[in-house]
Amino acid sequence: FFLAGTCYAGYFCDLGSTQPDHKHCPPGFYCPEGSESPIPCSPGSFNSNSGKWQSTDCQLCPAGYFCSGSGAHTPELCPAGYFCLPGTNFSTEHPCPKGTFGPRTGATSESDCEPCPAGMYCSAPGLSQPSGFCYSGYHCAKGAISPAPFKHRVSECPSGFYCPAGTGLELPCEPGTFSPVPGASVCLPCPAGMACSSVAT
Repeated sequence: FFLAGTCYAGYFCDLGSTQPDHKHCPPGFYCPEGSESPIPCSPGSFNSNSGKWQSTDCQLCPAGYFCSGSGAHTPELCPAGYFCLPGTNFSTEHPCPKGTFGPRTGATSESDCEPCPAGMYCSAPGLSQPSGFCYSGYHCAKGAISPAPFKHRVSECPSGFYCPAGTGLELPCEPGTFSPVPGASVCLPCPAGMACSSVAT
C-alpha cells in the first residue's frame, strides 16, 4: 500500500480513507484541503451546498430567519412572538418585549412587534398574541403589561365612570346612573329621591 496524497478540498478523509476524495463535505460544513472531518459553519450562519472548502462558504443567516446551532444547512423562519436579526442563532434569541406581541412569523426587527392594544395586556416577552383583556373596573392603555393597576399603564376606574372588562378608556355614567366608588365595572341606577346628572356636565 502507498499514501495516495492529501485529502482534496471539499472532501474529508477520516481514519481508514483510501482516496483523497473519500467523503464529500456535507451541507452546513466546509472541508479545507487535508480535512480529517468536516468543520461546522459557526452558529448564526449556514451553508446549503455540499463540497464547500472555505469558512467564507458559510453565509450569515438572513433577517427574519434563524440558523440553529453549528452546522446549519437551511435557515428556518423566525416564529411569531420573536424577531430575527441577521445572524440569529436560535428561534427565541430576540423576543418581543413585555407590553408588545408579534403576531406574524418572519419578523426582522423589534419594530415588527406591535404594542398591546388598549383594553388588553401583554404580560410576558415573546407573545404571539395579547395575554388577555384588562380586568373589570380598570382601564388599560396601549402597551399595558398587566390587567390590574399594580403594573404600569393600568389605572383604576374613577368614581363617576365605569370600566367593563377589556376597556382602554373609562366611560362616564349615563344620566340617571352613578358609580359612587372607584373601580366600578357598571353604573348603578340613581336612588329614588335623588337626581344623577352626567359627570361631564
